[in-house]
Amino acid sequence: MEKKEEKKEILESQRTNNFKADLMRTFKQLKESRAEGVAEDVQIVYKRKIEDLVHSIRNLDRDRENMILDLSPTSAFNGSVVPSDFNAALFCEKDLEIGRKKRDAVISLGILMERYEHLFGKLENAMAENILSNNKNI
Repeated sequence: MEKKEEKKEILESQRTNNFKADLMRTFKQLKESRAEGVAEDVQIVYKRKIEDLVHSIRNLDRDRENMILDLSPTSAFNGSVVPSDFNAALFCEKDLEIGRKKRDAVISLGILMERYEHLFGKLENAMAENILSNNKNI
């Protein structure tokens, strides 16, 4: 039983250190400390990009919701929407543009999460996982 756990730990360690191992194998002149520094820098960049995309997607969702709220007669900004002043084509275009931006951001987030897991191991980011699970049809 103990051997199985040791093997599991070894496999997990190998999987989470793929990026560092690849650097050391590819660039033999790099010392281990340099490889660790490079791997850490890349890992930080991946995490930040993932967080930025999560923030961007949340803002796009808010923007889309605000478009509809702005049409409400109780909106503090509009008062009431006069049908003759409403431009349905412009509303549709703006909604479509927000949808495209969100789709692109969700796709990028999925790619980054997959690559992060391959290079560094599982990233615990509940918001990113929630976004991906709610947008599987994209």
